[in-house]
Amino acid sequence: MINIRKLSKSFHQKKVLDQIDLDIKEGEVVSIIGPSGAGKSTLLRCLNLLEVPTSGEIYVNTRKAEYKTNSSGRLTFISQMKLTWLRSEVSMVFQQFNLWPNKTVLDNITEGPRIVKKVPRPEAEAKARLLLEKVGLLDKINAYPANLSGGQQQRVAIARALAMEPKIILFDEPTSALDPELVQEVLDIMVKLAREGMTMVVVTHEMNFARNVSDRVLFMEDGQITKSGKPEDVFSTTNARMNQFLRNFSHTAELKGVN
Repeated sequence: MINIRKLSKSFHQKKVLDQIDLDIKEGEVVSIIGPSGAGKSTLLRCLNLLEVPTSGEIYVNTRKAEYKTNSSGRLTFISQMKLTWLRSEVSMVFQQFNLWPNKTVLDNITEGPRIVKKVPRPEAEAKARLLLEKVGLLDKINAYPANLSGGQQQRVAIARALAMEPKIILFDEPTSALDPELVQEVLDIMVKLAREGMTMVVVTHEMNFARNVSDRVLFMEDGQITKSGKPEDVFSTTNARMNQFLRNFSHTAELKGVN
């Protein structure tokens, strides 16, 4: 589903990603862990070109993401139009929800399909109702984000991502902005998606999710993937740096019904 070759990204001469190679299979759940500043979120943002790589290649479903930048290093308008297919294939759920505050839950979910995929409003709204039922928020369909808890906002954000019918969903620390008691409701939805076979790339500090739900765990530091493998192999490592990191996050939420 995703093939990354020699991907690098620098900000003002500071290298944040350094020659990343990564392949992700259809239906695979990959968790990315590591200390702050390791490049985890930048890697996700490069995958759907919210950040423009300094160098390297990205393929989604064997199709190369072709892009051009302007003098400021931003994607040009023409490139944005050419990458509409990428926005349809790859959705992203952000740490801070990024819902439109002046739109209802229904409008937040239907905006993407209607504008990007030209889905008729009745069809988009019918799909939105099904997705809200899936995330347990059908009763909030006419609410505004300000009237929702953080956990509810994140579940709406997941429904919005699913509305685009993506092949892949990227999650950028989706529970880190939530109060501890709200984390579980978001993790429950993510576990359900994983069991349904959704291809997922998850930057997370929820070690129980990484250990019990992921097919593969990547450990990043200094802009590189320094450890990759099955959860049981990664979490049993003797690497001193990684063990120190894991001790710092030993308090993460338990997952109900996951062994």
